[in-house]
Amino acid sequence: MPRNPASARPHHIRWWWALLVLISLFCLEYVFFVQQRVGQWADQAGFIAWSQWWPRTDLINPIREFLNLLPAICGIIAAVFLLYRVIRDRRFLRAIVAVIAAAAAAGSTQLLKHEILSRPDFNFGTTGNSFPSGHTTAAAAAMGLMYLVSPPKLRPVVQPIAWLFATVTGVATLICGWHRPSDIAAGFVVAGFWMVLASVVLQRIQPLSHELPKGTWSRKVGAGSLVVWAAVIGLSFLLPHPHIQKIPEFLQLVYAALGIIHVVAASLVSGLVLRSVVIGPMRTFNK
Repeated sequence: MPRNPASARPHHIRWWWALLVLISLFCLEYVFFVQQRVGQWADQAGFIAWSQWWPRTDLINPIREFLNLLPAICGIIAAVFLLYRVIRDRRFLRAIVAVIAAAAAAGSTQLLKHEILSRPDFNFGTTGNSFPSGHTTAAAAAMGLMYLVSPPKLRPVVQPIAWLFATVTGVATLICGWHRPSDIAAGFVVAGFWMVLASVVLQRIQPLSHELPKGTWSRKVGAGSLVVWAAVIGLSFLLPHPHIQKIPEFLQLVYAALGIIHVVAASLVSGLVLRSVVIGPMRTFNK
C-alpha cells in the first residue's frame, strides 16, 4: 500500500547544508593549518614525524611504490565498476554526471593548489603549496563516483569498500611523507563537495534511492567525527611547539597520531555527508 504523502518527510542533511559544511571545513583547514603559524607548525610536525619514521624501518621500496599506486588503483576499480554499470543498466546520464564531478574535483584541486592558494613561509621547511592533495582527491573522487552510480541495493556494500580504499590512500599519502595531514583532509573535502553537487543534479534527473528505514548511526558517527576534527585543531593549538627540528620523540609520536586521526576524521565527515545527501531525499518514516 502506498505510504501517505503526509507522512513522508525528509530525514537527512539537505544538500545546501552539506555544501556549507564542506566549504566551512575547507576554509578552516586552509586558514588554520596553512595560513596560521601555529597550525602550519603542527601540520608540519605530523608530516616530519612520518617522513622520519619510514627510513628507520626495514620496509622496502616496493611497498612505498605500491602505496604510491593506490590512487591509480582506485581509478581503475572505479572505471571498471562504472563500465559494468553502464553496460548492465544502459543508463549513461548518471555515469556522465559522476565522471564530470570526478574530473571537476581533480581539476579544481590542481587549480587551487597551483594558481589560487598560497602557503606563507614560516621557516618550517614548507616552501611551495601542496594544499589540497591531488592523490587524495583523485582516490576519493573515484570512490565517490562508484557510490553515485551504484544501485540502491548495492550501496550498503559499495560505500564501506569505497570509503576504505579512499581512506587507506589518504593515510598512505601521509605515512609515506608525500603530503601533510591538512593537504589530505582538504582533498577529501574537495572530492566530497563535487560529489554532493553531482548527487543534487542526479536527484533532479534520476532519483538515486528508494525509501530507506529510519536510522541514526551515520549522523552520530558524522557528528562524532566533527568533534574529533575540532579536537585535533584544539590540540594542535594547545600542545607545545618547540623548534621544528628539535621536537622530542614523544611529542613526535603525538603529532604523528594526530595526523592519522585528522585524515580519518576528514574522510568520515566527507563520506557520511555524501551518503546523507544521496539517500536523503527519498528517506521517509512513519509518524
